[in-house]
Amino acid sequence: MKESLRVTLKYTGKDVDDGTMSIEDIIPVLQGFASAYGKVVSNKGFTSEHKLRIVGVEGGSFDILLEAWEWIGAHSDQIQAISAMLGGGAFTVVTIILGVIQLKKHTGNQPYTEKITGADNTLISVKNSKNVTIEIPVDVFQLFKERILDPDLAKIAKPLEKGRVDSAEIKVIHKKKELKEKITFDEKIYFDTETVSITKTKELWLVGAFNSLTKSTNKGFFILNDGTRVTYRFANENPEELYPYFLYKGPVKVKCKAHIDENLKVTLLDVFEVQKLQAELFNKQEEK
Repeated sequence: MKESLRVTLKYTGKDVDDGTMSIEDIIPVLQGFASAYGKVVSNKGFTSEHKLRIVGVEGGSFDILLEAWEWIGAHSDQIQAISAMLGGGAFTVVTIILGVIQLKKHTGNQPYTEKITGADNTLISVKNSKNVTIEIPVDVFQLFKERILDPDLAKIAKPLEKGRVDSAEIKVIHKKKELKEKITFDEKIYFDTETVSITKTKELWLVGAFNSLTKSTNKGFFILNDGTRVTYRFANENPEELYPYFLYKGPVKVKCKAHIDENLKVTLLDVFEVQKLQAELFNKQEEK
């Protein structure tokens, strides 16, 4: 069983009007998109096998056929479950990539604020430095904040050059639904990894509570004492040993390495050890 999805990578400008681009430009672009696609598949925990294949080149554009499939048993309930997943799997992956591109353009390497929205807490409201707000899914914001796709998107934007290659566009069509995002030369700076400050890390103890956990990635969200929600991942040798702490309702203290971005915001916590805070305080009171 397999699903096919067509994605168009289109570059416009004087140097590509004849439908050609240099090999030096094309290869990094395709490598960047393939790498971003693979990272999202891994992050989402999809178990189906995903492959990318070039099926054609047209004037100023490159069409890529994405194929996703997974071998399954003969039981009808299994077939229905896998069919439902594949029906949106590849499209979901590309949609997330487009969402990260949109958010990088929206924030423009400038300070921003975020707030959880939506009835089921699945959306993040992001206000940029111009006081413009957009809502994006939590998984898109997580990838954006952790900069996981930054090196790959930089490769897609790299061919842009003033007066020669004006824009790069990614477009996907699925069941008559079309989504696309364009990066112009003026926006290239937002995707240039060399202009982004190197993330700093610091080992420390933090107090808060676990809010979510995805076992396939050992990641989730951690609520700090001030109400800030940050992404965490269990980074010790046996992550399963820390799972019980997720079920604990009270506050905990975590020994972690905090990743801090250029806005001095914590973007990720690598958690190595967890302690129940209430139990610790109770023991100290008994000692007195």
